[in-house]
Amino acid sequence: MKILIIRRDNIGDLILTTPLIASLAEKFNVKIDVLVNTYNQSVLENNPHIGRIHIYSKLHHRKHGQSALSVIIRRIKTYIDIRFARYDVAIIAREGFTKRQLHWAKISGAKRTIAFGNDASGSITDAIAKTQDKRHIVELLADLAKPLGAYSKPGPLELYVSEDELTSIAQKIAAPQNIPVYGLQISARKPLQQWQAEKFVELAHRISQREKCHFLLFWSPGSADNKEHPGDDEKAQRIMSACKDISITPVATNNLRELMAAMTLCDQILTSDGGALHIAAGVGVPVVAMFGNSDAWFWGPWGVPHETLEAPDRNVNLLSVDAVDERFIQLRRRVLAAE
Repeated sequence: MKILIIRRDNIGDLILTTPLIASLAEKFNVKIDVLVNTYNQSVLENNPHIGRIHIYSKLHHRKHGQSALSVIIRRIKTYIDIRFARYDVAIIAREGFTKRQLHWAKISGAKRTIAFGNDASGSITDAIAKTQDKRHIVELLADLAKPLGAYSKPGPLELYVSEDELTSIAQKIAAPQNIPVYGLQISARKPLQQWQAEKFVELAHRISQREKCHFLLFWSPGSADNKEHPGDDEKAQRIMSACKDISITPVATNNLRELMAAMTLCDQILTSDGGALHIAAGVGVPVVAMFGNSDAWFWGPWGVPHETLEAPDRNVNLLSVDAVDERFIQLRRRVLAAE
């Protein structure tokens, strides 16, 4: 059984697909090949269930100095590699297929193509109808194994950080020992998911006054005025300037692997919905998650202790420090009680 999973979406989307990958690999005792993009591929490193990784390069994700022509040439090579791999099954692992994903399934020449969709193309041999049930996306994706007789209850998200990566980031950060370490992840791509810098500052001071602890500050690197990859360097600097009187370390992660490793050092993390939320869950850290214009029942933390806050008017800016602090305390108490 040669299986190709097509998941060339965002970082969190790929992480949320890892339980499906694991269940298929274990059911058929095979490695699962995947089509991903250059932006999210590193989350699959060290995953024992992964076989060949086919890379789709998006033009706007090309590295500095990389030409558009080189990206197109690499894409052609991916076409050829997938075509000649001779797959038995292609699975479009998303909540609804698009023409682009279907295009890649056709290129694979797979005997069977599995996807969600009520108006499925004739190219999809195994169409799974959408329902109105409120189910987490991980539970939904697990249904893609049903046409193969391989359905199982989905397990946790799977990210694999090596001992060398852990050692390297621990030495770089040098967080204090024997006290709780709390992560504050301050970035979110969508404006309605962004909590204000002054609220992070107030929350950090409240927690530090309540208990002896240390904070790790995470953010998307880069300046806010970068049109291609806007970041939160300025926001992080404002927070650090206002938190000089508490124990806090800015963690300027250069890549996803460093972010994954650094998050494993935390006892608990606060973040808005987004890729970082699923990285935290993927490395097994309890999460307090803030949701604005996205649905917590569908995108919430999977497989770890968590608290979710759904913001008034679907705008995280409207969440109070009191509300977030209350959930932060509740989660910490539950985790400690379970130990």
